[in-house]
Amino acid sequence: MISKSEIIEKLELGEDSFTEFKEIKFKDARIIGIHSMSMAAEIVAFANTEGGIILFGVNDQGDVTGIPKEAMKTLEEWIANICQNNCDPPIRPAISKIMLPDSQKSNAAVLLLEVPKSVFVHQTKDGRFFHRIGSKKEILSTSELARLMQARGQQIIFDEQVLREASLADIDLEKVFRFTEPHRISQEQLLVNLGVVGKENGQYYPTVAGMLLFGIDPQRFLRSAYIEAAVYRDIYLDSDNLIHAVKITGTLDNQIEEAVRFVKRFMKIGARKEAGRIDYPQFSIKAVHEAIVNAAAHRDYSIRGSKIRLFIFDDRLELYSPGKLPNTITLENIAYRQFTRNELLVSFLSKIKSEETGIVFIEAMR
Repeated sequence: MISKSEIIEKLELGEDSFTEFKEIKFKDARIIGIHSMSMAAEIVAFANTEGGIILFGVNDQGDVTGIPKEAMKTLEEWIANICQNNCDPPIRPAISKIMLPDSQKSNAAVLLLEVPKSVFVHQTKDGRFFHRIGSKKEILSTSELARLMQARGQQIIFDEQVLREASLADIDLEKVFRFTEPHRISQEQLLVNLGVVGKENGQYYPTVAGMLLFGIDPQRFLRSAYIEAAVYRDIYLDSDNLIHAVKITGTLDNQIEEAVRFVKRFMKIGARKEAGRIDYPQFSIKAVHEAIVNAAAHRDYSIRGSKIRLFIFDDRLELYSPGKLPNTITLENIAYRQFTRNELLVSFLSKIKSEETGIVFIEAMR
């Protein structure tokens, strides 16, 4: 987070590639003078470039005009709505309130919006792509847009991205250290080296992979990262045929184990008596385990609102994992090429042992 002294320095120097001032006026508890789509363009421009800050309650000359305290909530909700609904994909900046000296040397309330450089390419709701050049936003040309998409595509490794809403307190450190050897480096540095957390501006944040495998409550921060399991009577996906459904949550290893137990519980078991009873399960548990591990390890966790789905019918088992085939993999070449969407997750799953098989998950997948 930017310090107060740095903000005061920016007020003196004026707007630049990383700084924007916005004077806000209200009428009947409504914001006037700034259109929401124009504001979305400013936020998108920062996200598509190197990030930056927007100070609300400061005029173009860098003079603090302030925000009435009773209007601060209205402004904050207005900004949050723009970031969520007028930016595609949505942008999640940090919003904070600070007191700065105005022209009368009195403290005035100002709202600070910190927009991080994004791993995605963003556009406004009306389909325009912007970037920041100096103190101005500009529409990206076709060639600039193509280069930006190519560059961001190379940078997007979603499972290594940090979750800024979370902290070290949200990680089960005891679980992390159960499968690591003693080290002389600090606990924080070890977590960074492992990829469980990342460090930004002196703060430590869990990574997506760290949260998925070692989080105390992963679904608090990754709401779609769970398995929806259901068993149906007959062979049709019909709510009238639904026998039992469950939402399997927790860390990925827990989800995998619970999903396998779900299949064991509800699949049919045939039997034949010869010299002794011989059971014939409906499905090979080894194959089921491999399929669920594969789905959990390689799903696209950046897709919001989509989860792994596991359905059991009288004649089959269906398993759906969110995401298209990654990179250059196609149905035609999938048997000959290899690509790992979540390398950090796969690395962890190659070290954590499955209670079901007694060996590490990725070996169980082969």
